[in-house]
Amino acid sequence: MKNMGFRRLINKGNAWSFVVLFLRHPFNLVPTLLATYETVEISNEHYGRLHHKNNYTNAFRHALWNFLIAKKCSKWRGNTQKAIRFAEKITSWHEKFSPNEPLEREMDLHNNHVGRKFFIISEELPLDEVVLRLKEKAEKSKHLKNVEDLKNYSNDLVHIENV
Repeated sequence: MKNMGFRRLINKGNAWSFVVLFLRHPFNLVPTLLATYETVEISNEHYGRLHHKNNYTNAFRHALWNFLIAKKCSKWRGNTQKAIRFAEKITSWHEKFSPNEPLEREMDLHNNHVGRKFFIISEELPLDEVVLRLKEKAEKSKHLKNVEDLKNYSNDLVHIENV
C-alpha cells in the first residue's frame, strides 16, 4: 500500500477535492503552503528523517503542522476560529487521502487535533518556544496500541513505533 502512496494521492478525484477545498478558502492557500514548508524544515532540522516514521517525532510534526497552519491562516485572514476550522479541514483531507493503515490515520488525526488545541492556548508564543514545548510534549507522547486507547490521551500526543 505504501508504494502506491504517491499515485493514490495525486489521482484525479483527490486532486479535484484539493482544488475545491482551496476554491472555497482561496486566501488560505499561501499560508498553508508556507506552514507546510516550515513544518518540514523544522522537523528535518530537529529530527532528520525520523519524523517520517510513526514515532514521537511524527507526532511532533503533525502537531506543529496544525499549529502553524492555524497561526498563519489566522494572521493572514484575521479570524482565529476560521483558521482553526480550516486547519482541521485541510489536515483531515490529507489523512483521508494518505495511504495509511487505520491506526496510523487515527494517530495522525489525534496529533493534528492536539496541535490545534495547543494553538488555542499558545498562539502568542514565539515560534522557538512553540517548537520547544511541542518537542517536550512529543517526548512524553503515549504509545498507542489501538484506537480505543485514544480516549485516554485527549491532551497527549501519541505514537505507534518507538525510535
